[in-house]
Amino acid sequence: MFCYHCQEAKKNIACDTAGICGKKADVSSLHDLLTYTLKGLCFYAEKSTESRITDENIDKFIARALYSMVTNVNFDPAVFVQLIAETVQRREHLKRALIESGTVINGEEPVEAQWFYERIDQADFVKKGETVGIHADGELSGADVDLHAARELLIYAAKGLGALLENIQALGGFELEHYVFMHKAVAYTLQQERSLDELLAMNYRCGDQAILAMALLERINTEKFGQPAATAVHLDTWDKPGILVSGHDFQDLQDLLEQSAGSGIDIYTHGEMIAAHGYPAFKKYFNLVGNYGGAWQDQKTQFGKFQGPVLVTSNSLQQPKKGYTAKAYTSGMVGWPGVAHVEKRRIDKSKDFSKIIEQALQCEPPQALTEGSITVGYGRQALFELTDTIAAAIKSTAIKRIIVLIGCDGRHKERRYYTELVESLPADTLILTAGDTKYRFHQLDLGVINGIPRLLDAGQTQDFYAVMAFITHLQKTMQFGHINDLPISFNIAWYEQQTILMMLALFSLGVKNLRIGPTLPPFFTPEILQKLSDELAVKGIDTAENDVAAMLEGN
Repeated sequence: MFCYHCQEAKKNIACDTAGICGKKADVSSLHDLLTYTLKGLCFYAEKSTESRITDENIDKFIARALYSMVTNVNFDPAVFVQLIAETVQRREHLKRALIESGTVINGEEPVEAQWFYERIDQADFVKKGETVGIHADGELSGADVDLHAARELLIYAAKGLGALLENIQALGGFELEHYVFMHKAVAYTLQQERSLDELLAMNYRCGDQAILAMALLERINTEKFGQPAATAVHLDTWDKPGILVSGHDFQDLQDLLEQSAGSGIDIYTHGEMIAAHGYPAFKKYFNLVGNYGGAWQDQKTQFGKFQGPVLVTSNSLQQPKKGYTAKAYTSGMVGWPGVAHVEKRRIDKSKDFSKIIEQALQCEPPQALTEGSITVGYGRQALFELTDTIAAAIKSTAIKRIIVLIGCDGRHKERRYYTELVESLPADTLILTAGDTKYRFHQLDLGVINGIPRLLDAGQTQDFYAVMAFITHLQKTMQFGHINDLPISFNIAWYEQQTILMMLALFSLGVKNLRIGPTLPPFFTPEILQKLSDELAVKGIDTAENDVAAMLEGN
């Protein structure tokens, strides 16, 4: 086992016996084999696009399979055995379609596009996976280390794109160009003659594509649920039994709210699902009563205290503790062995949450954790409405600096840095956030600047698009030539593959002085990091005090 695609990699090198996330070595090997076979499938998917042969089912499958390997999504080996077999079968289908169309495949067929199993067997697949992992060929040296790392980075970016496209699919959206690019990005890792600069350029293109995908997801969300607006969210608990919903899937939340209406059950959000409270469509549900708990890493202590059933709708699943395993449910691609899974949504039908509702009626109300309220809902439109006021405050120096503090939270004690950073920022700084890093500071009383709350939360990780759309709009409003000309500093709390896409998008935009923490990604080799440092002044974090001083100076 060698896994270093998330921030919690052991000793910031790699998890080598079991994942800090709870992933076992056998599942890691199945991930490696699934990645290997998806490269072969994408090789033919790219050729099929060139020959004008398209298959929407295959496109959606590839996104779903890539998403299944995003950190903390699925830990069930049986799921990956099925995905590997289906990947090979779909590859052979595309290959036959190309042959029948008379398409000539130029160049040698990669080994990843040739492997076929003798039988569908978990043990066999695990054994094969051990031969195709990240360091299956042993240690690398020289330029090969950097090229290898850049290819791995590209795969992680593709998995992040898969997650975005799966979220879009869950809401009924599909735009072919995103899938075409995804196939191209995965297949690009098979081109051994590419230079480091070419590989990094393709990575940056993934960042660009991610922004486009996030824009599509925002458009679908706002068409279905309305434009988010500043909304106070209760953190208190009530005296009715409840169901806790975590993750990103707003459609799952809406289906559950509809089915539980009038049942006497309260629905609470958790983690990044808190963003739902800002959308008009959810304000009509009186059974959506508040948010319970914090970010994803608090599941093991908070889910048990909730006392009612918990539904995890997307990534950020931890191994359920015995105390609430019987009350835990997953949906979509999320899964853990032995945890009940809600069947997928059929065309024009809602998912069936009746079992969760029935169980909730037998449970005690949640134990109190916190009280009061916090404000969410500063989506793109809400931020745009503040543009002129913020621009005027910058010109008058009432706002000296905007700090963009985005990304994911995590378990490491070093993430206390993000609380300390916000506590150390002077009163003339504005803070923009998206993702669940906000749980480190969103209950602080930060005050206002000229009537503008100092903390503006755009929502979920993918609402990074809203933040960047606003910043670009502000730049144009103030007639600056580049984002870097604004009094703005970016600080990403990275954890998984969608935060990797944030980094790549900012690299592509030429944003300078980006801070990445709490550790730098282990796949940033010294050579890659040197390039990023020389070209964009990318850096890790220091102490909160030192970083505040540097950011206020524009560094």
